[in-house]
Amino acid sequence: MKKIKEVFNNIADWFKSLPNKFKLIGNWFKKTPERLKKIGTYCKEIPAKVKDFPQKVKNYPYKELPGKVKLLLTSDGAIKLYSSLGCIIVSLIIGLIILVAIDPQNAFPEFLNLITGGMTFGSTNFFAILANAAPLLCCGLSIVFANKTGMFNIGVAGQYVIGIFGTFLFALQLGSPWYVCLLMAIIFGAVWGIIPGLLKAYFNVSEVLSGIMLNWIALFFNNYSFQTYLSSCVNIRDGSKTFKLAEANPSALLPDWNLRSSTGGYFSIAIIIAIIAALLIAFIIRKTTLGYQLKASGLNKEATRYAGIKDKRNIVISLAISGALAGLGASLYYLADLEQYSVQASSSLPQLPWNGIIVGFLGQLSPLGTIFATLFTSLITQGSRFMLQQSFPAEIANIITGIIVYGSGLTTFLVYVVNKYWFKNKKKIHRDSNLTATVDQNNMVASIDLDNSSQIEDSNNESEDIKEGGN
Repeated sequence: MKKIKEVFNNIADWFKSLPNKFKLIGNWFKKTPERLKKIGTYCKEIPAKVKDFPQKVKNYPYKELPGKVKLLLTSDGAIKLYSSLGCIIVSLIIGLIILVAIDPQNAFPEFLNLITGGMTFGSTNFFAILANAAPLLCCGLSIVFANKTGMFNIGVAGQYVIGIFGTFLFALQLGSPWYVCLLMAIIFGAVWGIIPGLLKAYFNVSEVLSGIMLNWIALFFNNYSFQTYLSSCVNIRDGSKTFKLAEANPSALLPDWNLRSSTGGYFSIAIIIAIIAALLIAFIIRKTTLGYQLKASGLNKEATRYAGIKDKRNIVISLAISGALAGLGASLYYLADLEQYSVQASSSLPQLPWNGIIVGFLGQLSPLGTIFATLFTSLITQGSRFMLQQSFPAEIANIITGIIVYGSGLTTFLVYVVNKYWFKNKKKIHRDSNLTATVDQNNMVASIDLDNSSQIEDSNNESEDIKEGGN
């Protein structure tokens, strides 16, 4: 009972603090004219910077380039990139071995179809890759953001399913436009993410356990809802699937700039929204106080609590934003009218949010890395449709992505191996570069001292000459 009272007291305190928060928002908007002035002054300086650019290119210290390139190639980010590429290459090799074992004659040409099936720029397959990558990217970002606080959001599937519920509730039942459906899916996913966040923060319930349970609750809640009071959203004649948005509510479709028909029905602004979400998450993590606090809480909760950071609040916020991203992924998939949601009284969760775990870890838990991991996963999924279905089923892409999951779990080991055996002299490279930098600085200081001393001597000589002339 005491813990329940504490939870309600914290909620009441949060509502009491709302006026102060609104004041802070008001102060932020008051400073907007100053920010616009700074942007204006910066834009005015651009022509001068453009004029000075050729001179900077001439004066650039090109002798330092080899050392800088070595530092770049041996940085932690580069090593993580090598590890991810190693996981992809190993998984593709294992996939090729499986194809050879199934059908040796057709293995190599079908393997090329798997990789290059959707690479033609501007083709229908190219837009299909982008369309399927948008929701997958949001689910991957959901995993990445929660991980920054030291949590594993395995409840991403339930948050995705609740996002589906919010999407069709407003799209088909209430006839709302696409931006309302998008916003409500985000809110529904955030609310579903808050539940394991509160349980973790205030009752120390594992977010993995509560997330798994909430996945099934969300699924069966969806099944019950679409079979009862949302039955008007379901077309029983079409195999108990939801009605097509293009027929039931065209205003709920994502804008396509009149390119949907020419791209096989795949193009919409979904991929643009997903990339903006990735950039926004990267900005929050790297450039904001909230992102710093979340990362600090993930590294050491006790230390952050001692420093005055509210770790419980950060846990709830992290899982709320994580759930919002999963709900956004669901809305981007179904508002693009890529597929009708099948209402089934079964225990099968959608596969797409689980693939979000793959792309999150394959992208080294980085928002920008997740973009490229998502495109690769979507590429081989689309490429599997070009393979001979008689010899190789479409599930071969799922086998390869499954191998990537196990490979991504070995990235930490690969980073250790690369650091130990490939870049043995990494510390030496950094030490030598620092040494050369300090030597250059010392030489610069020495040259400045010499110039100053020579100027002092010249001035002394001139003063003596003046005195002699006066005498």
